[in-house]
Amino acid sequence: RPMVRLGIHFPCLKSIPKRAREGLFAGKGIMFGHRVTFSNKKTKRTWKPNSQRRTYQSEIMDRSYTMNVTTAAMRWIDKAGGFDAYLLHTPDKKLVSDLGSRLKREMWEKIEEKRSRSEEIDIPVRARRLPRKPAWFSEENEKKSEIRLRDVLPKKEEMPPPKPEYAASAT
Repeated sequence: RPMVRLGIHFPCLKSIPKRAREGLFAGKGIMFGHRVTFSNKKTKRTWKPNSQRRTYQSEIMDRSYTMNVTTAAMRWIDKAGGFDAYLLHTPDKKLVSDLGSRLKREMWEKIEEKRSRSEEIDIPVRARRLPRKPAWFSEENEKKSEIRLRDVLPKKEEMPPPKPEYAASAT
């Protein structure tokens, strides 16, 4: 069990729960430590991973899987470019899951089987994270944003002279 240091006052021990083996927890586990008050009193407490029940569709296996997934694993799946890409390109050491390792092995077997039959197969590539445009952003707004600031601001000749009360207080 690796020792993780969460704060100045206390070390924290991390253990992988049994239910993490049947889901995708992305290395997250139960953390043990102390709640430290202002008077430095320590009371034992645990931090449990935020796991959700989710269904993911595998394009390689042509079926869906329902399992417990932590929010950290959900973010990793999105960053990888999908469920299949996450499983295929994440090392077993980082998966820390019997289910994840088994699905990964089955996917590679299915890929090899399709290759041996000379079928065309798309192996998902780990996606690079591209910034998303906001929902309100459109081509028209993009053209408007290309307008320079000096084009929008009034020219010095067009600006009104300062009011006398502001000019007196500035000196």
